[in-house]
Amino acid sequence: MQEAATKILHQLEPVPDHGNQQDVESTQSSVLSAPILCYYLNATRRIQVVRLSHLSEGEWEHILFPAQNFMFEAPPEAMLEVYKNPAMSVAPPEYILCRGLQVQST
Repeated sequence: MQEAATKILHQLEPVPDHGNQQDVESTQSSVLSAPILCYYLNATRRIQVVRLSHLSEGEWEHILFPAQNFMFEAPPEAMLEVYKNPAMSVAPPEYILCRGLQVQST
């Protein structure tokens, strides 16, 4: 499974930061842990939008189709925001700590 998942390693695309300048500066000034390899699977039948936040270089966003998996590197304290129904902007995202998405070596 890890071999197949490695083939689906995606390049993250930056999104503009809409937070205020103080939030950006505090995020950039904090020391983050070394990045870990993370894995997430869209196990739904709907398109999802995932956003990686709490990064020193800003935020990243990616679209996942049903049954698509996603591998990325991030600090363990970063959060993956999962928007399960992006068409309805009122639905709150699910927040997943990247530490819980870490790929385990065998």
